[in-house]
Amino acid sequence: MVKAVPSRLPPPFHWVEEPDRKRLCLGGVKVLEICRRNLGWIVEVYLHEPSRPLPIIAVRSASAGMRWGARWAKQHMRMLTQLARDPGAPGHPAH
Repeated sequence: MVKAVPSRLPPPFHWVEEPDRKRLCLGGVKVLEICRRNLGWIVEVYLHEPSRPLPIIAVRSASAGMRWGARWAKQHMRMLTQLARDPGAPGHPAH
């Protein structure tokens, strides 16, 4: 079975991959993280609109989480770019 790869994101988006976690970053800002939770994997979004926090998403595998994260980031690219530029804004992971 061939493992599907996540869709490509333009720079400065990049993935930081470790055995038990994958992080999507925008420049130096953590956007989301995929990590093991019990017997499965979850996606937790850190950079989001302050009025619309996202729930933790359960996914089948780290690869599925990366695909979900890449699609979500593409759909919200403008918002993510604006939030990443302003570290003092609500919804920024530093808050």
